[in-house]
Amino acid sequence: MADGHGEVTVTDRRACFGHPQSWLDLAWDGLDTADLVAPDVFQCSFRDMYNGSPQIIQLHSLWASLIFVLAAHAAFPAHPRLLGGSWLPPDFETKCQAFGRACPQVR
Repeated sequence: MADGHGEVTVTDRRACFGHPQSWLDLAWDGLDTADLVAPDVFQCSFRDMYNGSPQIIQLHSLWASLIFVLAAHAAFPAHPRLLGGSWLPPDFETKCQAFGRACPQVR
C-alpha cells in the first residue's frame, strides 16, 4: 500500500522517511533483508520494534541505489548484488566516461 510522498534522509547508518501522517526510521543494523528490486525501488524487511512483527517495506526513490548500497555495505557486506556491482544503473560506466570521470571497478 502506498503511503504517498515524503522526504528521505540517508546516512551511512540509516534512512529516515518523513511523511505528514507517519515516519519511518530504518537503521541498517536492524534490517533482516535488503535488496534493490527495481532501479528505483529499495525493499527491506525488519521486525517492528514495538511488537516484533515482521515488516516488509518498499521505498520508491531516485536514491534507491544509494540507499541499497549503504544498507548492504553496513549490514550485508556479502550481498551478491553489492559484490557483483548489479546495484549500479546499466549505463553507469558510459555516464562516467561522458562526464570525463574515471569509473571505479565495481562489476
